[in-house]
This record gives sequence, structure tokens and C-alpha cells, in this order.
Amino acid sequence: MPSFPEIKYTLGWRNITDIGTLENILDEIKKISWSVNPKIWLGIKFLSTYIKVRPGEMRMVKERDINLEAGSILIRKPKEGIKDHGKYVYLDEEDIEIIRSMPKGFPDMFFFRHLKGRSGIKAGDQFGPKYFKVWWDQACKNLGVEGVGLYGGTKHTVATALGQVLTPEEIKRGGTGSRTNKAFDRYYQPQKREDVRVISAIKKLKKDVRGELIDFNGNTGTMSNTK
Repeated sequence: MPSFPEIKYTLGWRNITDIGTLENILDEIKKISWSVNPKIWLGIKFLSTYIKVRPGEMRMVKERDINLEAGSILIRKPKEGIKDHGKYVYLDEEDIEIIRSMPKGFPDMFFFRHLKGRSGIKAGDQFGPKYFKVWWDQACKNLGVEGVGLYGGTKHTVATALGQVLTPEEIKRGGTGSRTNKAFDRYYQPQKREDVRVISAIKKLKKDVRGELIDFNGNTGTMSNTK
């Protein structure tokens, strides 16, 4: 075998923010994009909740991949793992109802698609590779948030914040879906219970910054001044 030079490198770090700022960005995205297409906000909201899904995977979801009875989305060609098997995302009940409220398309239509035609784009066309990023960046600009990209601001921000309430293993298995053991990659199947626990923790973090409390049994209430 020929000799190869040793290449040394350091992985870069993505800038993150805090959950409160993330919620403000999501609110701003909803404010500026809802009249254009509610799925812009919904897609970015999903990226901040179902953190095992990458932006490129999210835009590839088709109507047939969403099973509201089972409460799941099938990612058919994930970047990591065994691509022939795909990976599942288990939806929160609130998000299931949001999807139910939206007009349903034909099975082979992309779920994240344009509703209206404009220059070079037809109604029904799939969102472009940078479409979520464009709206994220605009919302950040409006709020004066600098240096936080879509991926770092959603997945990395939430995964970091989850460290306050969940173990690394819970975050990995039920949240990010990150796996390093090759044998485990081959036989791993989605763990719905852990997915649900991670989603509950994300909702708790978001509710807390909005002045509400939510426990892991789904009970909600307002912040109290009592000690």
C-alpha cells in the first residue's frame, strides 16, 4: 500500500443560542412568513423539535411519508445509518393537529412545497435547499441576532439545552439519533418512548421561557411566585 500523509484537522463549532432566543426567532418567522406559506414556520419549528432530522431531510418529506394515525414521519433516505431502512420521527400531538388542519396533497407531492407560483417557481414545487435558511436569516436580521445559522440555531441549540434535563444517552437515542457503533447502526430500530421523552423535554424548555411550566406527564400551569 502506498503511504499517505497524515492530515490533521479540527472540527469547527457551530454557533448556538439559548432557548428563549430560539423561541423569539420562531415567533418572528411565523410573523413574517405565515401569510406567504405556513409550512415555512412549521418546517423550522420541526427542526427545533425533531432534532434527529436535518434541513435537507425535512424538505424531502412527501405526503405519503406522514402517517398521522401512527403519529410518525418516515425519513426515507437519512444521511446517516442504513439508508434502505430510513428513520422515523414520532410527532407530538400538537403537531399532528397542525398537520391535520392543512390541506392534504397527493401522496407523491412534497409536503414542504410552495403554495403560489412566482418568478421561476410553480405552485406545488418543492422548497429549495436554502429556503428554510432564507427565512431563518431574515428573522435573525429583524431581531438583531448575529452569527447563528439554521442548523446551529435549531438542532445544536436544543441538543445543548437538553443537557440540563436529560442524560447524553437519552438525547442521543431519542433526540439527535447520533450513533457511532457500527453493529448498533445495523440493527437499531427507533425507540418511540425515548423520542416522546425528548420531545416532552424540548416542550418543557420552551414553555419555561414563555412563563409556563409543563411536567413530563403533560400537565401545564403558569409560573408561580411562591417558593
